[in-house]
Amino acid sequence: MTSTPSRIARMGRRVGVVGRAASGPAFRALTAPPVARAGHRIATGAARLWGRMLGGEERRVGELTVISGLPSWAFGRGGTTVGATFLTADAVSPEILEHEDVHRQQWERYGLWFIPMYVAAGVDALQNRFEIEAGLVKGGYLRKPRRGIVE
Repeated sequence: MTSTPSRIARMGRRVGVVGRAASGPAFRALTAPPVARAGHRIATGAARLWGRMLGGEERRVGELTVISGLPSWAFGRGGTTVGATFLTADAVSPEILEHEDVHRQQWERYGLWFIPMYVAAGVDALQNRFEIEAGLVKGGYLRKPRRGIVE
């Protein structure tokens, strides 16, 4: 039995093809620090506005702005980091916030180009290089191994 790839997976593959074709000078221009910083600021401002409009509670945790108390339809999975803003209902454990802070750093590095790069990396968190870099256990994608037990 073969499964048909989801619409998002097909779109991700197409974005990946475009991204690989645009690599080199174009990619370096899109992710150059001044361009990436501008995209990061735009994304952060838009996410903070979104969270405030929905009545979320905002607080700072290091360099990450956390907006909690949001309805589940307002973000993806257990929460979503956009720029330096983490949008969530209640996923605010220290481990998750460490994971999300890595995504904040990815946004800083790539700016708005992070969006198509993330989509191209795939919807399966266990194979998405950005989720792997942020830590699958800290992000809640894998269970934390118990001491003394090898899984």
